[in-house]
Amino acid sequence: MGSQYKSLIEARNQWQSDIKMYKDFLQGETKTFEGRYGAEEYISMAENRLKDINLKLKEIEEKV
Repeated sequence: MGSQYKSLIEARNQWQSDIKMYKDFLQGETKTFEGRYGAEEYISMAENRLKDINLKLKEIEEKV
């Protein structure tokens, strides 16, 4: 497990942080339609990216 594994872990942590930030935003009071829609779309995209990263991490772990 080398630099690729470490990079994937860092990317996963960043996506998780972003998802939390946008979910917190959606819990707030003031939101335009565009803001809400944009946050929901970003969360969806980030969750899909997390799934991809987790699959890749699993592949790397299984090789070791």
